[in-house]
Amino acid sequence: MEMVIWSLMVLLGGVGLVVPTLDYLKGTKVSPYLALLATALAIPLVGSLIGRSGTLFDGTIRVSPLATYLALVATVGAFLVTVASMVQARNWSTSPSLYSLLLLALLGVYFVLYVNDASVLVAAWALVAVASYVLVGIRKDEDSLEATAKYALMGVASSSLLIFGIALVLGVIRTSTFQVLNSVPLGVRTTLLLGILMLVAAFGFKLGVVPFHGWLPDVYGGAHPLIVSFVAGVIKLISIGAFLRVLQPLIPAVADEWFIIMAFLSVITMFYGNLAALVQRNVQRMMAYSSIAQAGYFLIAFAALAYADSRSVALQGIGLHVTTYVLAKVGIFVGLAYFARKGFDLTLEGLSGVGRKLPLSGTFMAILVLSLMGMPPLLGFWSKFMYIFYSVMNVAPWLAFLGIVNSGISVGYYAQVIRYLFFADPPEREVREVESDLEVYVLTVTAVLTVLLGLGLVDALVAALS
Repeated sequence: MEMVIWSLMVLLGGVGLVVPTLDYLKGTKVSPYLALLATALAIPLVGSLIGRSGTLFDGTIRVSPLATYLALVATVGAFLVTVASMVQARNWSTSPSLYSLLLLALLGVYFVLYVNDASVLVAAWALVAVASYVLVGIRKDEDSLEATAKYALMGVASSSLLIFGIALVLGVIRTSTFQVLNSVPLGVRTTLLLGILMLVAAFGFKLGVVPFHGWLPDVYGGAHPLIVSFVAGVIKLISIGAFLRVLQPLIPAVADEWFIIMAFLSVITMFYGNLAALVQRNVQRMMAYSSIAQAGYFLIAFAALAYADSRSVALQGIGLHVTTYVLAKVGIFVGLAYFARKGFDLTLEGLSGVGRKLPLSGTFMAILVLSLMGMPPLLGFWSKFMYIFYSVMNVAPWLAFLGIVNSGISVGYYAQVIRYLFFADPPEREVREVESDLEVYVLTVTAVLTVLLGLGLVDALVAALS
């Protein structure tokens, strides 16, 4: 397992560091092909760790089936974004830096997913954070620069909370490794709770949890859709990994308080994200608020981790919904980038009839939107209704009910996207899909996987998460 981790470090870190120099020396862009090769090779490397567990590098890294599964999903997402970028970013002057940052950020995501030591967490978090700030503004246009400024400023506050929270928690547990904490002396319980709250705020920033979400609509709604597909579909997994690796071992010591905090944040995050998305006319911004609502669904499963009888289903729900989320967000934002490249405005009115002009991409976009909606038998139905909502059915049926209510609210704006794509009058100008449109291949893969996994491979995914 250590050899696999070393290989990933050399592959992604090495290629990520040298591709800008190679482009400069050769005078031609080889970085897209090297990045594509690196992410493609990373898929079987990460896959070789499926089903294996253990601590590595003197206990600083811990491999587990769930962490490996999330790393595999992140790698597939990064590969698909790289495929789409070969058309979308080929004329960008900053494309060598783009591919360098994609690979380095993916490596940082791995370390957060496998983290078992506070020093590794801080280093990996900083790597991913800085890379994501630069990625958001890499186009250097006005909207991107505004988005990256807001992202970086709020990210500094988040990172400060991360450091303070770790300091308080480590002062209580008296070790730098994250171990299961069943109880703490009454005198330090308040200190532990304060540290956990700070870490929830820091991790909630990346996840898009209300009230730590202020950056997300401007970043997801203002940056180039291709960049957003990576930030939303891959980088966001560091928050999931941090919740599972850093906070989950502490939950038994503060189970009742943990459930109350997660349930409260879940409810306000779901309602805010879905209600704000209802009034959006810009589809890219609508999907930004949709991401906030999805964070609320994840928090339902995190709340269920407080109780032993619901923990297993909650962890399976988190893994399945990560799959739903990454496939949908990568596919949808790549699809929006494709529509923009074809000359369409990314508003509801601007996408009128696009599904009839571009039938393949329109159909696949609709499938991904339906999956986020929770439409059976797509993967989103199983991950959201049959696992995440079911995980709290015995301990807090009211929370599951509010999740279902919010899924109903989300139909209001998801259905609007589908209605405008297929049932509004299409533009009169001629536009068509061609074989060189790599974005269509990305949409095909994400939509087909969403259908296949929902129709018959859910049990196989659950087995991989166990």
